Amino acid sequence: MKKRRQLSLRFAQVYLVLLALAALLGDFLASNHPETQNLERHFAPPTRIRFRDAQGGFHWRPFVYGQRLTDPVETLYQEDLSDIREIRFFVRGYEYRLFGLFPSSIHFIGCEADGGLYPWGTDELGRDVLARVLAGSRTSMLVILVGLLFYTALGAGIGMLAAVLGRRCDAVLMRLSEFVLALPALYLILALRALLPPQTPYWQAILMITGTIAAVTWPPMARGVRGLIYQLQEIGYVEAARSLGCSKRWILRHHMLPSILPFITQQALIAAPTFILGEIVLSFLDVGVSSAGSSWGRMLKNLRDPRLLTDFWWNLAPLFLAFLTLLALNLWCSRWRWRGLTRSVL
Repeated sequence: MKKRRQLSLRFAQVYLVLLALAALLGDFLASNHPETQNLERHFAPPTRIRFRDAQGGFHWRPFVYGQRLTDPVETLYQEDLSDIREIRFFVRGYEYRLFGLFPSSIHFIGCEADGGLYPWGTDELGRDVLARVLAGSRTSMLVILVGLLFYTALGAGIGMLAAVLGRRCDAVLMRLSEFVLALPALYLILALRALLPPQTPYWQAILMITGTIAAVTWPPMARGVRGLIYQLQEIGYVEAARSLGCSKRWILRHHMLPSILPFITQQALIAAPTFILGEIVLSFLDVGVSSAGSSWGRMLKNLRDPRLLTDFWWNLAPLFLAFLTLLALNLWCSRWRWRGLTRSVL
């Protein structure tokens, strides 16, 4: 059991590190721009990377065959054996900013001809699925990081405020948390998002999504922080600091906050899957990252077409990666439960 647990944790760590690298280096790894459309290649299957040609000859440099649409009705493609396109490394392509800071046009892999390499195929508009998945991973990482900042600030802030001020403020804030807990989260998120502008720039869309999700998920963090602060008020070193004339703010900063920090960290990690799942659901329902940028939820909108499940299966890549991401996040969160971080509070 212990060995299995260690393997699952190792998988979660490796996967999340690779996902973070893919998010940072997405433009460098992609050979095509995620939003470039090529309607002549709509729903093109993944291109096979080869070392042997049709005549059996071996090529030291990998290559792909060009594809041509043979049946527009059934969307069938056939490789053109006379059109050999060599794959090269560290090629020049569209311009981007490496790590969001340094301008560059170098890509890890590319093809001699423009648009010749689609390792994961294309979607209904002829856009590179792999490039869009890499761009969507960046959106997912941003949603997690920004969402956890909002969630922690809102939940921990309200919990501390309720415990420190006490009495009426505590009663009002806790009744508010109970009201938010009683509401169906998904419908409330959709209602709040519907009040915001439908078309927004990319960063504004990220802030709106994360802020909306944090606004309906903060009660567990707030109630936990409030309860722990009430417990800490009766501990000896806190009573000693109070008897020496220390202010509530000083006691909270130097004694209580370091003690409840492990709980805040644990609660934030547990909430991480909620944010990525919320972004996927909102984008799938056209109220998330719509035209502002690529996201996994936006790519999964095509699941409404039954043919996507059978004939164009390569477009299910974001669904598979979303499942792996949620699994890895839950495994990573369980690590903190097994370590028993909340015991350090007492």
